[in-house]
Amino acid sequence: EDVINLISMMFEFILDDHNLPDSFKALIGRLQIPMLKVAVQDKSFFSRGNHPARRLLNEIAAAATGWGDCDDHQRDSLYLRIEQVVQRLLNDFVDDPAIFSELLADFLAFTSDERRRSELLEQRIRDAEEGRAKADLARLRVEGVLNQVMLGKVLPQAVVEFVQHAWSQVLLLTCFKHGKYSAEWQADVLTLEQLIWSVQHHEEPDAGLRLLTIVPQLLKALREGLSRSAFDPFATSEFFSELETLHVLALERMGQATEQTQSFNSPVMVQVSEKIVLRTAQKAPEDSAAVHLPADDVGLLQVDQLRLGSWVEFQEDDDNSLRCKLAAIIEATGKYVFVNRTGLKVLEHSRTSLALEFRRGTARLLDDTLLFDRALESVLGNLRQLNRGK
Repeated sequence: EDVINLISMMFEFILDDHNLPDSFKALIGRLQIPMLKVAVQDKSFFSRGNHPARRLLNEIAAAATGWGDCDDHQRDSLYLRIEQVVQRLLNDFVDDPAIFSELLADFLAFTSDERRRSELLEQRIRDAEEGRAKADLARLRVEGVLNQVMLGKVLPQAVVEFVQHAWSQVLLLTCFKHGKYSAEWQADVLTLEQLIWSVQHHEEPDAGLRLLTIVPQLLKALREGLSRSAFDPFATSEFFSELETLHVLALERMGQATEQTQSFNSPVMVQVSEKIVLRTAQKAPEDSAAVHLPADDVGLLQVDQLRLGSWVEFQEDDDNSLRCKLAAIIEATGKYVFVNRTGLKVLEHSRTSLALEFRRGTARLLDDTLLFDRALESVLGNLRQLNRGK
């Protein structure tokens, strides 16, 4: 009678457990009779954590954790496999507990295949996100250099456009591949600085000689950089013609040009008055950048408890929720990337936006500890309280 009551209370807990998807509760609830049978037969059922029947229930619950409301249980391979396990126990289990070991081995083989596939996808997503974060950092560094060298200066429009559309790409590629401390990066930044210097007006007496000295090396460095980034050869050729004209004009002004130099029209000049921002294909995360949360904010504390593999349920509206697993925390950008149970990316958040979701109650951490053990501990805890009350 005690065993019957204990199993009954445990299954009441399981059917009320919000960590278990509703669509699986009825299915798992049908395991109450087989579990009762094995508990009556085997006195070690409650004390042995690795009992095959307990492990089977725990594995089924763990596999079901990521199941979403929108999944089709008529076609879903996981749901159908669990249904087969339940049906087999109801039909075939009489008094031989070996059936639990057999079904556990089969189910573990099935879930390990599914896990392997999802882990491969997750790794690809992590690699892609890390790469995207690295590219974003490179873009910010390039923007910083362009603004440092060009902002506030009056320059030929052709050079400004060339730097924004072409040399910025050379710098991006170099920063991404070699990093901001590399000799390659320093060389490409120096080329940018020399290019900008070469098209400005200078009053120093030795400016003309300096220009004549740096131009050959400057042109060589520009060509090599553009070649590395596979820039359009036609546009490259057009720019070098314009640059040659600009340099000749500069030499004329400095009195260094030869007498055969023909006169050219003055180039169109523009002032770089606004910060240069490079285009990006990635839209900015929908996060309130203006929101600053205190370090002890309840939402931030919940975010900081998350670990890779944590399951979180997001309430999308009154009727729909999304269960997903934290697959990556991208340190460079502070981005949290979530995937569904098959390993596909479904959501991304910043630390702040995730904290706001927890604060609003639209996100909650799912308890993925062992279901049987959680149920048993809850029931025993309640019984202890009752006894104390008496």
